[in-house]
Amino acid sequence: MVRFRLYFNKDKETAYLNEMVGKGYAMKNFFAGFYLFERCQPGEYIYQVDIGEAMFQVSRDYREFMQDMGVEIVCTWGLWVLLRKKAAEGPFVLYTDVESNIRHYERIRRMFKTVAILEVIFAAVNLFGVIAGGGTTTVALSAFFCFLLTALAVCFVREIARVDGILEELRGRIGREQPKECWRGGRRPSLFLAVGLLLNGITYLMPAVEESSRLEFPYGFVKGCLQGVALVFFVIGIVNTMRSGR
Repeated sequence: MVRFRLYFNKDKETAYLNEMVGKGYAMKNFFAGFYLFERCQPGEYIYQVDIGEAMFQVSRDYREFMQDMGVEIVCTWGLWVLLRKKAAEGPFVLYTDVESNIRHYERIRRMFKTVAILEVIFAAVNLFGVIAGGGTTTVALSAFFCFLLTALAVCFVREIARVDGILEELRGRIGREQPKECWRGGRRPSLFLAVGLLLNGITYLMPAVEESSRLEFPYGFVKGCLQGVALVFFVIGIVNTMRSGR
């Protein structure tokens, strides 16, 4: 059985996998949002999602450690490592103390932050490609990828905010001061990101409006201006989110 899901929240993904195994479906592979399940005894496994140190692979020491713990490495995707253990062998908890949990979520935060920055950079490059013009197909593809990359960047930024909330709660347990750069309480990212995404989306409607309209109007110029303003809003949104924690 194949199911499609997109999770940026590894805790929700873990809950989903354990919910499915409770129904008698054990996840055996994953690729780009597609989960492959096979039949099993209901509740036969307990799943956990960990973050590795390298893309699409784990170290030999990590593999041997999990093997000694009776844990099976089902598959890897990016930095994520999907694990499972026989439920009959007892509870399966990866990080049992506050300090190890803090380190775990700090690594997740660093990963999300890096990816979010790269997404914004790639989106900006595509946006400049759209503004520079070119063939209709090239412009359409550039605009599509710009929109997609920006949407993904916003998702990652929101996830960073959520992880910051978790870290704040964990650090509060041991009286550790919250770092200033964290977005306290898991607040939402800057509104500038959403406005930039909206403006960029409006530009996709302009070609259709131009074709259906009989009025003489500088649609190309207005479209370029909107895309430029959208880029500015993206940059301001990222900077404001990182500075103010909004």
